[in-house]
Amino acid sequence: GYTYSGHPVAAAVALETLKIYEERNILEHVRSVMGQFQKKLRAFADHPLVGEARGIGLVGALELVADKRTKAPFAPPPKVGLYAQARAQDRGLLVRAIGDSVAFCPPLIITEAEIDELFRRFAPALDEAMTWVKDQGLKAA
Repeated sequence: GYTYSGHPVAAAVALETLKIYEERNILEHVRSVMGQFQKKLRAFADHPLVGEARGIGLVGALELVADKRTKAPFAPPPKVGLYAQARAQDRGLLVRAIGDSVAFCPPLIITEAEIDELFRRFAPALDEAMTWVKDQGLKAA
């Protein structure tokens, strides 16, 4: 049998998934809420810890930097992204630290109210990470 590529069961599941996307107008829903998601994400670009806010559709990331002006990263190993991720989790929010970036990838069925809630919960987590960076004296690489 196949391990992962072209496995008949996986292919059948993928086809059924595409059918459900069409039946439930998932792509239309994503198009209707992605602007709000990107607007809320990019609002964090002014935060002193954020060097870049980037994304497309319902995927986004905040790059956390030691120096906002130069966008210099923190010295390795990556810690700040994990700290922000943990503080978000304390608030019932699951995000993913990738190095010192925090990635957001909500379910495609997220509502506008849930987008607001997502970023409302993340804001204090990011502020707490900023305080931690200062307290730890973390510096640029």
